[in-house]
Amino acid sequence: MTNKQDHMRTFDPRKVAHYEVANYVAYYQKNWTGLLRYTVGLVKEAFGLPLIRAIEGAYLVARAEIAFAPFPDNDVPKARSYMTRFYQLVKAVHMDTHLDPAEAARLDVQWWIVHRELFANPANAGLTNALADLWAYAYDVPREHVLPAAQARADAMLISDRWVRGSKDPADPVLTDEERIMTEAYVLLRTALATAPAAHAMRATPAGA
Repeated sequence: MTNKQDHMRTFDPRKVAHYEVANYVAYYQKNWTGLLRYTVGLVKEAFGLPLIRAIEGAYLVARAEIAFAPFPDNDVPKARSYMTRFYQLVKAVHMDTHLDPAEAARLDVQWWIVHRELFANPANAGLTNALADLWAYAYDVPREHVLPAAQARADAMLISDRWVRGSKDPADPVLTDEERIMTEAYVLLRTALATAPAAHAMRATPAGA
């Protein structure tokens, strides 16, 4: 019998990378209509949501991103609130998932915070760790299994950080490089999810068993 959560593990890395980069471009250009459109594609593909649920989820994620966007006066509690509602929706669709929506939201917004603190900083171990924390929790896998994917995703995001401080041109070829590295990150993630044991199962196994 197929676990409903398996649909969260069988995403298309190329599609997720494309939507995520397009999402960044829309976000940093404050193109909120475009942000919503690309976020629909992103959450549909990345979380295995049916279209209607993806539209609802994209609205919640976009509202969270809009709440987080102002600098320095962003609204982190509001962003977490919208992301909690998003993960409640994910859990309603994937009923077998273990995650607590509030904790998943906290970890998701936490990497946004770290990303802002380390923006365009190549010493981005903190961002890698925050991404790994989210993925390890959301997918219920040991953290070390997703660290290489998290590092690649952080490296890809560094390209968009430099793009923001540079041209901000949506036709800039550096965004193609970002999408390529982002695709590699999601290939690594999907491979890790296909081979990693469930973290809760490891915790439940007595030592020496």
